[in-house]
Amino acid sequence: MMHKQRLHIIIPVLVMFSVILGCTDPWDNYYQAEDARVNMKLWDAVRQEPRFSGFVNAVEASSLDSLFTKGITHTLFIPGNEALSEMLDTALNPEQVVLYHISPTLFLPGIVQEKRRLQTLTGKYVLLELNGDQFTLDGLPVQYTSPLFLDGKYYELSGAAFPRPNLYEFTERYSPFIKKYIDTRDSVFLDLEQSLPIGFDPEGNTIYDSVFGNVNLFEMEYFPVSEEFRSKNATFILFTQEQYSAALEQMASVIGTPGGGANISEKWQLEELMPKLMKTTMFEGMLEYSDFMKGRLESITGDTVDINYMNIDPDSKFICSNGQTYVYREFSIDSSFYLGGIQVEGESLLDTLGIGTWTWKDGVVTTGVNVSPLGLGSTTASNGSVLLAAFPRGFTGEFTLEFTIKNILPMRYRLIWSANSRPSGLVAIYVNDEYIGEFDSNKFRSTVQSVTGEFFRPNNGFNKKDFWVENLTEFGDVNIRFEYLGPGRELNNGLNIDYIKLIPAL
Repeated sequence: MMHKQRLHIIIPVLVMFSVILGCTDPWDNYYQAEDARVNMKLWDAVRQEPRFSGFVNAVEASSLDSLFTKGITHTLFIPGNEALSEMLDTALNPEQVVLYHISPTLFLPGIVQEKRRLQTLTGKYVLLELNGDQFTLDGLPVQYTSPLFLDGKYYELSGAAFPRPNLYEFTERYSPFIKKYIDTRDSVFLDLEQSLPIGFDPEGNTIYDSVFGNVNLFEMEYFPVSEEFRSKNATFILFTQEQYSAALEQMASVIGTPGGGANISEKWQLEELMPKLMKTTMFEGMLEYSDFMKGRLESITGDTVDINYMNIDPDSKFICSNGQTYVYREFSIDSSFYLGGIQVEGESLLDTLGIGTWTWKDGVVTTGVNVSPLGLGSTTASNGSVLLAAFPRGFTGEFTLEFTIKNILPMRYRLIWSANSRPSGLVAIYVNDEYIGEFDSNKFRSTVQSVTGEFFRPNNGFNKKDFWVENLTEFGDVNIRFEYLGPGRELNNGLNIDYIKLIPAL
């Protein structure tokens, strides 16, 4: 993944400014008339100020004062002695704190409209904001701005800033399971631009002298949370690790997981739960709390998200180097994520070869008679079409269809088979090789009684039949097998599936 240690190469830029005319409040407060000090070197001027002696000592202790002997323009953001001393006493890396207060460019506040990021010598960006007549850096008010010296300018801060974590680093500290999910999205790809073709295999496919690259699929889909940017930001709404653990405990009590939330499959959390949670938590830009009051926002992936702004803590706002975070007041896992059922559309078991031509999808296994499947359109079907494996009239041969549903939590379930009454046949159904029942699909034309006692009514030839599934006692993938037993009542034979659904039955 692209959030390892990075080497940041910073190219100083000397920005030439022409005379700026017509400056009005609030920026008039930050422009000083030229005086004798303008002809001084920046570092010489800073060293003359007793209130900056702590900053001078810290710079010199890290041998960073040589930066100011190379004729390069800098902007300094200088804390008072007391504030800096307190920051350095608790900092794990004091030099990084000092570097965070130095930018290798000349910065004038007049270029800020409302918000602007400025890169520091740490490679991270500070956030500069104009709020009314107050100019701030990472939320710290600027108390004084110097004249323009020969090689830069300085600003006096009301406190010491600390190198802000990026969204990935903050998540690592605050919500480790989200960080773990992001890490699982690391992927390796063949870099065709860097790889050289060296021949062909027997099937005619190009063989490459391969060069592989790394990419994180979460960062591609959502936002590069581990990278630093001048102008790209994202707002990330997080749950804490404590909130997440409590939500798992609540879920475990509902579905009866022995041992509580700690025994809910991590694989299920990473592959099924987290993708659903992340779709409603990240937004483009630096959102203010008032933005959430709109009630409906577009997520960074373009999805429409309904927001309960009262469940977002405005005081939890934290500015990161590439965005900002908020934290939920309360967090729970939507029960529909684990009690809503898993539905497999019949046509999802097919791949299209061309117009009017289908084949079985990889992973779907058939035995017995060789059948070319069809995907037939139907306005009554749940998703507009059904799977059909048609047999010869009066077919008495063998045919089985088997497929897998991944990542099923251990519970008692009902399996629902939705299909049309034609073509039909007597079919047995197995779950993980265990027989759960059989049914003549010709009966779909009539009312069918559910195992729960309710009744399923036919609709344009479509209906449903359900079966108890009581052998899923461990988390894992579930194999569903349909076995054709014979013609049943109708000689126009075949197997058709609108959908199969597993519904938890607590």
